[in-house]
Amino acid sequence: MKKDKKNRNAIVSGNSSDTVSNTTKTTYENTFMQMNKMQKRGNKSIYLSPEHHERLTRIVQIIGDDKIPLFAYLNNILEHHFKVFEDMITKEFNEKYKGLF
Repeated sequence: MKKDKKNRNAIVSGNSSDTVSNTTKTTYENTFMQMNKMQKRGNKSIYLSPEHHERLTRIVQIIGDDKIPLFAYLNNILEHHFKVFEDMITKEFNEKYKGLF
């Protein structure tokens, strides 16, 4: 699968790991490896490719010291994604949404 470096760089530049705030360096670990609002797993299931599941599990095990469950990591990734792309998603959604009447 071809990776789109341009989009990846746009995401990274929006939340650079070089950002320093209150003398605390923002890292991937303290951005994504935290238990936030959702303390327990919901009742919805999602399906991932085996490759993505394996990769995500290893990231949680190594970077997160296996301290947070996979669902919490995925929830953090999605929260970040929606923050970064909120305007773009809203714009495209509104362009394609057609009301019933």
